[in-house]
Amino acid sequence: MRRRSRSEQPGPASPRAFRGPRAARVGTALAPWATGRTLVVLLAVTLYAVGAPVSVAVHGVPAELALVAVLLQCGGLVTAMWRAELGAGAALAGVVLVALGADPARGPWPWTVPSLLTFALVLGVLGARRLFRPAVTAWLGSLLVTIVLAWVLDNQDTDVSNLVVYTSNSALVLGAGCVVGARRRVREELARSRRDTELEQARRVVVEERNRIARELHDVVAHSMSVIGVQATTAPYRIPDLSPQARAEFDDIAAQSRTAMAEMRTLLGVLRNSADGAELSPRAGLDGLGDLAEGARRAGSSVALHVAETLQRRPVPSAVGVVVHRIVQEGLSNVVRHATGADVVVDVAVQVAGEGPVLVVEVRNGPAPQTGGTASVPADSGGHGLVGVRERASLLGGSVAAAPTDDGGFALRVELPWEGGA
Repeated sequence: MRRRSRSEQPGPASPRAFRGPRAARVGTALAPWATGRTLVVLLAVTLYAVGAPVSVAVHGVPAELALVAVLLQCGGLVTAMWRAELGAGAALAGVVLVALGADPARGPWPWTVPSLLTFALVLGVLGARRLFRPAVTAWLGSLLVTIVLAWVLDNQDTDVSNLVVYTSNSALVLGAGCVVGARRRVREELARSRRDTELEQARRVVVEERNRIARELHDVVAHSMSVIGVQATTAPYRIPDLSPQARAEFDDIAAQSRTAMAEMRTLLGVLRNSADGAELSPRAGLDGLGDLAEGARRAGSSVALHVAETLQRRPVPSAVGVVVHRIVQEGLSNVVRHATGADVVVDVAVQVAGEGPVLVVEVRNGPAPQTGGTASVPADSGGHGLVGVRERASLLGGSVAAAPTDDGGFALRVELPWEGGA
């Protein structure tokens, strides 16, 4: 099994660990807004270059007044991207100046075509920024200004149709801007939710890895150290005529084992929460297979467990026992989850293969009585169960085969090198 490099090792799920992908997401989120700002600036420059001459030549606005008024309108369009009230006020002031200097008889009044386009874009920018209240306030204020100008200058004959055109077009642009703003909000919320999900997934993976390491340390290393400590402590009482040097050696071994056990407990406390301590009970081994089968029976399945007499008479190494226990546990768990009530056969035996004896662990089940579905997920489904089985088997140099059976059930077969494992 390839040892992972330092960059591949799991670590705490902190924002620093996601700096690369997060920076990429932030850049992706800001790119449309930066493009939109550039487009607004280009539109403002274009409207100024076109609006000033049109206001002078078509609507009869004095040149000096047209330059200032149209500059206020276009400057307000750009300013609205950062300061909503200031931008909308400046643009509306420019519209009023153009209306005051324009000749109503020479074209649409009080909203000239450049003024209508510029202020409608101001409303669209406010809507896209999700400043809905300032946008609606500016729109209502522009309608009020239009009515006031019409009554003050007593030009009701020409401003009614102009008011209708402005109201409909500006409302359309404002609505489009609000739709864009709402869409941006949804995208940001989705990106935030996706980021939180990734962080939580990373934390969960880290916790699962820490729990797995803690289980293996407790089931294999801690038990072996306990046996070493007990044997070294009782050796002077079991073995007669020990020399003082031998007794000192055994005492030193016992002391070292107790120190190692204390450090192991500290390490397990760091890896696991105190609430998870129940999972560290010494139950992973061939002796615990009966409990696993009984648990599946209580869930509604019929389980037939067969363990070869050779394995019952001969002690199985702790590492092999843990792997066998976890494989059977995973197989029975899949039956309970995916084929409740199915008949299950669990075989643990030693068979002779081409390269020597192998320890074969097989979990087979029939279809579920209710649905006829299989008891486990396919091997390429991306679940963590079979992945964990393969990792455990690969630690001992074994192989895993998992596939549906012809009768609609499922079979999980794991072969472990027996002599190598022993």
